[in-house]
Amino acid sequence: RSVAQAILDQAQPAKRTCPATSRVRSRSPATARSALLPAILLAALCVLALRSVAFVPAPSVPRSVAPATAAALAAAALPFAANAADELLEYNMAGEFTSFMTGGYFVVTLGYTAISFVSYLLLTKLKI
Repeated sequence: RSVAQAILDQAQPAKRTCPATSRVRSRSPATARSALLPAILLAALCVLALRSVAFVPAPSVPRSVAPATAAALAAAALPFAANAADELLEYNMAGEFTSFMTGGYFVVTLGYTAISFVSYLLLTKLKI
């Protein structure tokens, strides 16, 4: 025996085998094959499930009918569009500061600050 072999033998602990556990730890090719079949079946099931969820079926109406249908709907809606009120609506998010937006900012920030402070007091000082 060489010195290197003696050092390797000391570094590796002695293998102690128990007859009861040695049968469980060894895997035969039949055991490996029996684990492979459920994995393949699970993968196939996942592929089928994703196919039915991920893809939308093709439209059932031919494309030549769709523009005619849209034109007919637009023509039917013309009388309603003619009688629609033409009002100018205020749009708050156009970029300028409004009093409503400024007031809302202070109400929301002060409200959440009060909720946070009360929660802090309840959880730390009362030790709930």
